Amino acid sequence: MDSARYVTDVPYARRYVRELSPAWLDFTALICGFQPPPRGSGFAWCELGCGHGVTPALLAAAHPEGRFIGIDLMPQHVEFAERLCREAEITNASFQAVDFAATQALDLPRFDYVVAHGVYTWVDASAQAELLRFAGRHLKPGGLLYLSYDCLPGWAGDMPLQHLLRVLTERAQGDSIARLDSADKIVTALQGLGADVLRLGAMGREWEELRGKLPPSYFVHQFLPPAWKPLYVTELRQAVSGIGLTPIGSATIRENVDAFTLDRPARELVAAASDPDLRELLRDYLLQKRFRRDVFGRDVPALDEATVRARICGSTFMLSHPQDATVPFNHPSAQALLALLEGGAAAPIALADQGHSIDALVAQIIALASAGRTWPVAADPDREGIERVNAVLRRRTGTPDEIAFTMLPSGMAIDREDR
Repeated sequence: MDSARYVTDVPYARRYVRELSPAWLDFTALICGFQPPPRGSGFAWCELGCGHGVTPALLAAAHPEGRFIGIDLMPQHVEFAERLCREAEITNASFQAVDFAATQALDLPRFDYVVAHGVYTWVDASAQAELLRFAGRHLKPGGLLYLSYDCLPGWAGDMPLQHLLRVLTERAQGDSIARLDSADKIVTALQGLGADVLRLGAMGREWEELRGKLPPSYFVHQFLPPAWKPLYVTELRQAVSGIGLTPIGSATIRENVDAFTLDRPARELVAAASDPDLRELLRDYLLQKRFRRDVFGRDVPALDEATVRARICGSTFMLSHPQDATVPFNHPSAQALLALLEGGAAAPIALADQGHSIDALVAQIIALASAGRTWPVAADPDREGIERVNAVLRRRTGTPDEIAFTMLPSGMAIDREDR
């Protein structure tokens, strides 16, 4: 995958993606009735298209029992990640500056988790095939594959905007940011002159606001990859089935419970479809989905309901940051859970001795997570590793190497402004 097939002259934004954490993926599997990968004796995790390596580095600091590997096409991303790990004394993370095809020559283990955030629809068909071949070679039985991607039908309204940006930037001068700025002037002028087709999608409607809010690198990597193409969920599922993996659920927790996203008539329409892939497609049309976080598995065992309930209650959660209390939770078990987590990350099973039934706790755990009030986190993160990372992050504040995140004692990282 060379630079003609992807944008390589502008580094991507430095981001931590919480949905890539083992605890989050394990919780996704559990609420969908599947057994998460066993991690008692250690585990292996790999990110394809890891960017600056912020997510694998921070996860590695919190999980010394795991082995973390990041793979990215851009050498400057990998160099940044390696410097971060040296400064924070992170020894269980490593990085490779290669494209997906070249991973065949690497000496890599089999992984419990393979993750790729956003990159799948930014690369061409051959790179997509190589990404899936990697997962086919390296994902263990019982392992989880996370793929997030731009999807249809939600992106349909913004495709005229993306096409125009591509055409304009191909004819402009300078690096990708300079060419995007030049194209932006024409887009803004067209919108002002009544080219309402550029406002059909969510991005186009908020174009001026988003350009002022998000870094230029976001727009470069979102809109300018030559091969960018959003997919329908049925297209991705068909491709992933080719490597022997089956759908588990969504790392966007609320999307696993139709009651949190669809009204009754919509739920009845979706439930009437006998094919699970068709049901998922119908949901996407009803929700106008534009981004999905899909989790797949290889030979992942299904769990009985009692085991699922016990495992969920034994998992660890924290209050989300920032905490959004606009959705009221009046159920006594929900209020007890929120009160418990005000003291820090904890396992809800502690409330079972206070008169709260397991069934009620499970229902409220899923409801709170679906509403974004709580996040699943590591049960026993390495506090020393977290403090070493935070010391590095503090030293870098205001420098060209700044990473605008901080790690919490739970092992979760949050945007520094949300602290």
